[in-house]
Amino acid sequence: MTLLSRIKTVLAELRWGIIAYSVVDAFLWSLIWVVQAPYLKALGFSPFDYGLYGSLFTASSIAALPLTGWLVDRFRVVKAIAASILLSAASVALMVTGVKTLIYASAVLAGVVGSIPNLGITVLISRIVREERYHYAYSYIEAIFTLGNAAGSYAGWIPELFVRTYGMTYLETYRWTLLIAALLSPVAVVSLIKANLPDEPPSEGRCGGFLESFKGIPPSAWRAIGKLALAEAVIGLGAAISIHNISYYFILKYGVQSGELGMLYGSESLLMAVLMIFMPKVSEYVGSPLRAFVLVCFSSLPLLIAMTFINSYFIAAVLYIARTVLMNLASPLYTAFMMSVVPPQHRGKASSIIDLSRSIPEAVGRGLGGYLLGVDLELPLRITAALYTASLTYLTLAFRGRGGHSKNLPKNHESHQLH
Repeated sequence: MTLLSRIKTVLAELRWGIIAYSVVDAFLWSLIWVVQAPYLKALGFSPFDYGLYGSLFTASSIAALPLTGWLVDRFRVVKAIAASILLSAASVALMVTGVKTLIYASAVLAGVVGSIPNLGITVLISRIVREERYHYAYSYIEAIFTLGNAAGSYAGWIPELFVRTYGMTYLETYRWTLLIAALLSPVAVVSLIKANLPDEPPSEGRCGGFLESFKGIPPSAWRAIGKLALAEAVIGLGAAISIHNISYYFILKYGVQSGELGMLYGSESLLMAVLMIFMPKVSEYVGSPLRAFVLVCFSSLPLLIAMTFINSYFIAAVLYIARTVLMNLASPLYTAFMMSVVPPQHRGKASSIIDLSRSIPEAVGRGLGGYLLGVDLELPLRITAALYTASLTYLTLAFRGRGGHSKNLPKNHESHQLH
């Protein structure tokens, strides 16, 4: 089957509702992400304030993740996604007030509901796509989502144009951009609702209460989840210390605004979206989705270190784009691997546990990273490189010889065995 034929087949299986939702949602929330850091800087937020905002967001998501995973396994996820988007829009409304207390409250609200859309879509795809096509489905939908990210990031130039054309202040322009994008965000959910997707959870997942459902996860699945969770915890800490604060890093070191940041994030997203299409074939070539993930991620680490020795924004931006593409390019393969080794009725809970393991160190890491930015701008990036190296090495050893392709997994899900 040709690449084009494969793409058409998998996209047809994914349904138009998920595709349309992914593009619109990615565009609007990417624009919000690009504008958020310079907006808070214009309000007078210090590096520590910005790190604290991120820590509050992450800490609140920690409290909500186990319940989110249980809800996704037990009920239809489309309505949960719709409610989450509405509450996320409300959190942006709190942010644009400019009142620091309300901004911190917006971080808490956004954290509580922020994991529902991504986790919900991940599980929804596992319900409607055949398992042997997971590594294609997750790669293609992530490519589509990333295209939306690229468009939203490039839209970061819109505030710049208003400032230059109409003489508005950056603060005023950023505030209106955030508010309008948030008000438009519920539009994305309309396509999911109208598509009438087959969103019925497995019958086993609808049995028992919250605690009973977690107790029902078999020991073999717990072992796999535990290994993945440990690796994710270390990666999460590394990402939080530097990458989650990278907008502020570029603002402090090079004095950039939303336009430059938008070009940076848009370019990396556009390149990543194109290359993701080829990742399923890379996975099959090297022998497994997990092996491809580790190899591609490792190749990003020298570029991360190189950034710390550069004093040119253009060169640093090129290095960061290449680094980010390589570090995230194969992430859909990681998702495919995870979905294939967890029983269908427990995938939401497994995802929430793994997200939780990443979120706990992130809650500490973002605040720590903000503090370290004030001590030495380059130190957070170097610490992140060391943590990524440790996590990827552990992941390789923990699943040595057991990362087979989803198409080679046994049809009997009750075995729950890794390959």
